[in-house]
Amino acid sequence: MSLLILPPSRTPLRRQPIALADELHFDPGVVRRAVAKLELDAGKSHSRGLLIRSDLHGFKVADARRALVGLPTPGDYRVVIKPLRYRTRPSLSGLCEFDIGRIIVRIPEPFRPFDELVYFNARRKRGAGMRFAWVAEKVRFRTRREVLRFVYCHEWLHWYLREVRGRRSGAETACDRFALRNFRRRQVTVDDALEALQGTRMQLLPDYLRIAA
Repeated sequence: MSLLILPPSRTPLRRQPIALADELHFDPGVVRRAVAKLELDAGKSHSRGLLIRSDLHGFKVADARRALVGLPTPGDYRVVIKPLRYRTRPSLSGLCEFDIGRIIVRIPEPFRPFDELVYFNARRKRGAGMRFAWVAEKVRFRTRREVLRFVYCHEWLHWYLREVRGRRSGAETACDRFALRNFRRRQVTVDDALEALQGTRMQLLPDYLRIAA
């Protein structure tokens, strides 16, 4: 008696349906949450995490870090402190370089206490034409620390308008107003910036600048 080994019965294979990738959809809620996180991070004070370089003789990075405690950070921008040479009198000077991600703060050298007229508001005059009366306050800068904090606050608001709000970063009067109100305060947040920007007309960035940013 012999056993007949039969081939295994073949069952037809069922093709599994191919899972197609879901189409991507624009979710406004995700965008709002991302912007809110950026604003929250911008408002946090992490002076130890700041990227700082000091080219000012006798003013170390540690000195700058202590001076900027309590102020909001400019993302991944580097803060560079440079001397400001002058002929007649000290003054305030700073620059926010968006193309290379850098905030420059210039401190008068040699340093001596000085007064600066800060224009923080403008009121339209009555009558025909666009005429304004500027409102200013004379501020006494007694130390390098005060100069550093004032100019940094001014330039930080330029950064905030461009990098977080997606607006043109002009608004010089609003930046001076923000710096004037806050450079001597221990803690400064994004809410303080929004308060300084109230009533300021801000234009959106052109599309080509948004792509570049």
